[in-house]
Amino acid sequence: MEIRQQYLQRYLHDIAIDQLMDDYEAKGYLVTRAEKVGEYQADLVARKGDEVVVVEVKAGKMTPKKREELTAIGDYVRTKENYKFLVVVAIPPKRKKITVPNIESLLLDYFKEHIPNDLQKLYAQINITSVTSVNLNEVTVNETGDIVVNGNALIEVELRYANSLIEPFDFDGIASVEVFPCSFDAVLTYTSDKQLAVEQMKSVSVDTSD
Repeated sequence: MEIRQQYLQRYLHDIAIDQLMDDYEAKGYLVTRAEKVGEYQADLVARKGDEVVVVEVKAGKMTPKKREELTAIGDYVRTKENYKFLVVVAIPPKRKKITVPNIESLLLDYFKEHIPNDLQKLYAQINITSVTSVNLNEVTVNETGDIVVNGNALIEVELRYANSLIEPFDFDGIASVEVFPCSFDAVLTYTSDKQLAVEQMKSVSVDTSD
């Protein structure tokens, strides 16, 4: 499940404070949350020796009330010796779209020639008609220049059921189209004519539970 941006934004403030706490504690600071500083409550206060760092986290649009609080905390901190005031702007991670040109066609060509074992175990005659909804989780280039891809996809297959369970099979039976989710780990390489192709399928798993 991919977490949508609106939910990340909703909890971004608390996530940023958690991360800052870990960072300061790793540097040997004693850290407290929601500590009163002057008349206001600071998001985080970190202490080490005589040094005191007061941190406020800004996530999203700042309201006039919040701006007033930041100004008041900053004014108070400036009256204290060895105090430092920081305003940290929390930025949500940017979504990165990973793409490989014609990845659907590359996978389709491979699966037509190398039908996944999970499907072969269930059906005697299979025609893979399309590979869609490819989502690449990771793309790396190894030392030989090959491209290693890891991701998920949907495999659409045409299944033809036999009329008899006794050999020889009669495959003039009923045909149906099914769609199965799969995960894969493949190695892509460029052919002699500079075309990208699947050289090796390191692993593939098709969910046939339904």
